[in-house]
Amino acid sequence: MKSKQKRAWMTPSEVSLFCQQVELLLQSGIPLYEGMRSLADNYQSTPYREALTELAQKVDETGSLYEGMRESPLFPAYVREMVRLGERLGELENVCHGLATYYEREDNIRKAIRNAVTYPLVLIAMMACVIAVLMTRVLPIFRQVLGEMGEVTWESGSLASLGMGLGYGVLAVLGVLILCLLGLLVWYRARREQAEAFVYRVFPPLRRLRAMLTAARFANIMEMMLRSGFPLVESMELLDSVFPDAESRRKIETCRNALATGTPFPEAVEQAGIFDPLYSKMVRLGFAAGKTDAVMDKLSQVYETEMDDRIGHLVSLIEPTLVTVLSLIIGAILLAVMLPLASILTTIA
Repeated sequence: MKSKQKRAWMTPSEVSLFCQQVELLLQSGIPLYEGMRSLADNYQSTPYREALTELAQKVDETGSLYEGMRESPLFPAYVREMVRLGERLGELENVCHGLATYYEREDNIRKAIRNAVTYPLVLIAMMACVIAVLMTRVLPIFRQVLGEMGEVTWESGSLASLGMGLGYGVLAVLGVLILCLLGLLVWYRARREQAEAFVYRVFPPLRRLRAMLTAARFANIMEMMLRSGFPLVESMELLDSVFPDAESRRKIETCRNALATGTPFPEAVEQAGIFDPLYSKMVRLGFAAGKTDAVMDKLSQVYETEMDDRIGHLVSLIEPTLVTVLSLIIGAILLAVMLPLASILTTIA
């Protein structure tokens, strides 16, 4: 039972709820270690009971939420690293609020994608099962009966063979697609970073989404750091752990190296390619006016809004695309069934 609970992990909606609860604790002025004990008591009837109890004990010992979360299997790495930054900057309450909003949005996106994909995939699976039964059980019996009656001609037999061959071909394609999807899922769970890199490389719209996510996170974190008075170079040293993918880390490293050589912040950001050219000009103007933190806050909001719109557009395309593919598959399947039936009816006539 213990190992099972340690393998438990929170869904995006549960992470969002947890962050909201921590934010309320901080707003109420209750000491964090007392609040975490009360929060752990609320999860006694859940699979997270043991892990959250251990987290509360660690917070009680160290006084740090990050130290409690660091080795916990419940939370994504992004949550842990953002909590670490929030504690160091004295912005933990704001960080928890942002994380709650972020994971609530992620949960809504997942639900939208699941709803758009589920119905067509279930229909495809049902049709495949029906056709498999027809091809393997029903039609061979018809052919056998008609063959015993001496009614099957060469032409009708060829037509039936063609239809059944097409049916088996469609079923084989469906089987290969299902195996590919299952293999990708297993790969994603085992080697998440490599699987994500492959998916981003294969699907260009997702590469753009990742670039927007990097820009939004960078702007959000830099706004907090600049507002808290952190030096730019030291701020850049804290960012690596927040960005899990290699492409984002490469951009951060390019920006950090440029700052280390004395390059002004707007030029360093532009060299790294973190923001679009238009937004890089906004950074220049904000830096010249001494309002870099305000510009970063604005860019974070702009990228998050644009990202939500783009994700909504992609989700809206999923169902029509699947329905189109489904229509082609159903057409091929119906053709595979009708050809043998047509040959049988022709023979009987």
